Amino acid sequence: MHKLWLAAATTALFLSMPREARATDFYVEGSVSGGGSTWGADPNVQGALRTGFEFVDIVSVDLQARLGYSAVDERLIEMVGIGTKLALPFETVIPHVRLHAIHFHEMPIAGMSEDPAMHVLGVGDGIRHRFGFEGALGLSYVFAIVDRTRFLAQAEAYVDAFPDDGKGPVVYGGAGLGLGLQYDI
Repeated sequence: MHKLWLAAATTALFLSMPREARATDFYVEGSVSGGGSTWGADPNVQGALRTGFEFVDIVSVDLQARLGYSAVDERLIEMVGIGTKLALPFETVIPHVRLHAIHFHEMPIAGMSEDPAMHVLGVGDGIRHRFGFEGALGLSYVFAIVDRTRFLAQAEAYVDAFPDDGKGPVVYGGAGLGLGLQYDI
């Protein structure tokens, strides 16, 4: 019981330490992730780009795009999402949780030979369009600050869930590593 009380007191002291809050930050983050789905032996690899505005170092409006490859049916997977990211405003290590509404595309690579550019844009033939939700937990580490720009290394785990089970996997999950920057506006 004494150790629990000591841990709680230390955490409270750490959280109450003064930190200058910035009004708004613009950020951009890129990452590479790997994962799987509920289709069993269905590994995937994806690249993601995320951007948004963070208000008072805590809440963000977040936009995300991912493009990747998945093994079952040798398919291209694409995702666009909009949502929010909530962060704990520590100085160097910043944990966060992210929630997004997502639009997801899946299409066989073999069917893309006629018009690959239109498929990547999400308007080609044979694309399965799906709507779902994404939840993620992550951690950023500020490794450099130059003027008004903070440079971050990041790690994040995510889960994508879809209400329809007839068009593809019901759940995707994975983890990724990335880099990002925040600019104090």
